[in-house]
Formats: sequence, structure tokens, C-alpha cells
Amino acid sequence: MEQLQAVDEGMLYWFENHHSPLGNALMQFCTHLGDPAALLSIVGAAMALFWWAGRRHTVLILFLTCLLGNGIGQFTKYLVHRERPDVAWRLIPLPPDKSFPSSHALNSLAAYGAIALIASRRLKQRALRWFVIGLGLGLPLLIGLSRIYLGVHYPSDVLGGWTVGLACTLLACWADLFWEERHRKPAAMPAAMSREAATQ
Repeated sequence: MEQLQAVDEGMLYWFENHHSPLGNALMQFCTHLGDPAALLSIVGAAMALFWWAGRRHTVLILFLTCLLGNGIGQFTKYLVHRERPDVAWRLIPLPPDKSFPSSHALNSLAAYGAIALIASRRLKQRALRWFVIGLGLGLPLLIGLSRIYLGVHYPSDVLGGWTVGLACTLLACWADLFWEERHRKPAAMPAAMSREAATQ
């Protein structure tokens, strides 16, 4: 644990030495993309689009994914009870909750990642598909890095958040694919049976 703390503090020192006016503005913008209000707005819009497209099971999966990620994060914060970094160069107010894992890193990857992976499966153009995936996974990476840059999280907090967030994203993608496969087979079976009967 002492070695981890030493690595965390060393990386915080590295980020402190690489501050710049442009970097400060960019990182403060990125970190707001992981705020609860921003996540609720984007997830709500995505759920509305999936509902409009007739993919109501995807709406439920996204809702449960976000709920699961937030629940795991809050429970782990309570269990680990790690204090946040005490640095004088902090660029934003210190949040009141505990440090591990980073909620911004976890919840943004669980939400943006799940939306991107599920939506990309319906896109026919490869370039657009990879753009959506890159955006859905790239934004949480920037959001997580911004928490370290701004001095409100240790790097290991962000890494822990990314790990859980990625697990939630992959679980959501699997659940969406499993749902579709399960409901596609009963519809395909009667057609196959009718073709078999016609050949007899």
C-alpha cells in the first residue's frame, strides 16, 4: 500500500509540473462531461433515441448498467474510505465524498462506453462505427485524466474507476447482444420449419 501511495503521489507531482493555461481550461471542460448532470442528460437522450427506434430492451439495459456502476462505486467508496489528495495546487473545489474509485471515471465509461458499443453495432459504415466507439471510450479516458490533472483524485482511483466502468460496459454490450439472439431464434424457427415442410 505504501508503494502504491508513492507511485500515486509521484504521478500527481508529474501532472502538477505539466499544468498550462490551455491544459487547465481543457481539463476543466472535460471533467464536467463526467458530472452527474451531464451524464444524466446524455444517457437520457440516448435512452429516448433507443426507445424511439423500438429498442426498449436496450433502454432497460442502459438504465441498469448506470445503476449498477453507480452502486458499485458508492459501495466501494464506503468500503475503502480513502481520503482524497491533499495538494495545494488543486484547480477545482474538493468533492465531499471519498476518493476510491473515481466516480467520474467509472460512471462516464459505464455510460458513454455502453452507449457507443451498443449503438455502433447498428452502424453500417465502418468509419462511422469506429468513430462512435472511439468517442465513447476516448471521452471517459479524458475525463479520468482530468480528475488527476485537477488534483482531486489519485491515479489509482481513476484506474479503479475505469476498470469497473469497462466491466459494466462489456456486460451491457453482452446483455444487449444476448437479448437480440434469444428473441431472434424463435422467429427464425417457424420459417425454417415451413421450408422443411415444403420440401417434403
